[in-house]
Amino acid sequence: MVTDIEHLLNKWREGNLSDEQLRRLTQALEKRQAREALRDDWFLESSLPEALRASPVLNIELPPDEITSPLPIEASRWTHWLSWRPLTAAAAGIVFGMLCTSLVFGHSNPRIVQQMLILANAGFEEQEAPLPDGIPLHFGVWSGDFSEIVGEQRGITPHEGKRMFRFLRSDSKDGFPARAYHGNMYQFIDIKPWRDAIASGTAVVDWSAWFNCISEPAGTPSQFEASMWAFAGDPSCVRRNWEEKLHQELGYSTWRVVADQDPNTWQRVTGSLIVPPDTDFLVVEIKAIAGNETPANGVVAFSGHYADDVQMVLRTNAREHPQKLTRLVP
Repeated sequence: MVTDIEHLLNKWREGNLSDEQLRRLTQALEKRQAREALRDDWFLESSLPEALRASPVLNIELPPDEITSPLPIEASRWTHWLSWRPLTAAAAGIVFGMLCTSLVFGHSNPRIVQQMLILANAGFEEQEAPLPDGIPLHFGVWSGDFSEIVGEQRGITPHEGKRMFRFLRSDSKDGFPARAYHGNMYQFIDIKPWRDAIASGTAVVDWSAWFNCISEPAGTPSQFEASMWAFAGDPSCVRRNWEEKLHQELGYSTWRVVADQDPNTWQRVTGSLIVPPDTDFLVVEIKAIAGNETPANGVVAFSGHYADDVQMVLRTNAREHPQKLTRLVP
């Protein structure tokens, strides 16, 4: 007997979901059993990326407190390169454990190989503060708006280790943008050593970051956001791309969470991005968005907003690339 979730998944794969069926599928995917069913369906479909590009699941309406910011990307880029929305990613079961540097697991065929991509100071355990130089120009450094690295502070304990990142202000030394109510921090990751692994256009980078803030007065709560960008060329192109709004990024994925007003709990923001085969480097961005803070001269001073434990994992199909990801990133 075909269950309702199986029927909805079949309709989804065929691209024939009605609005009512789409609502039912969205609700069903909140349950673990339904997500596992979708994951099984995924592993049986070798053409998942093409199927998802045409799928109405990508247009699911999300609760207001989970809506991503408008994406500054031409619609054609979305149809050409799928940037996973977190609901779809979680439903497909693509965010797996990150306890090991390298991991292989199987479910029928194909096998998936996971490789941790090493970020510089990913857990912010090094005391040297990130650079307040705005968008970085080089690999392996955190650079962005004014910030600091601190230990336990204002009742908030680091998510892991002894230190964490603190957003201080919404401006940097480079003065771009002139006015902003959010604090940003970036790091570039060279993906060229994994050129073979991403050559098929089906390799995926899963990314995550943890956020926390002090309890805020009643009003508009703060929000936190993490994003992943894919670029070709030299890292110097990023600054010009964003300053002049050229939209030359190859792919983009973002997710946002509203602060829960509980300093005792850290909130995880996670997402995934299919990596275009001509990608040269990735940009990970973490962001704090002001709630009640009143900007002075266009600059927000954050009262107690933190991030920690940023992670990235590259996944590729072991059947398509049996020799790939056998080396570890030093």
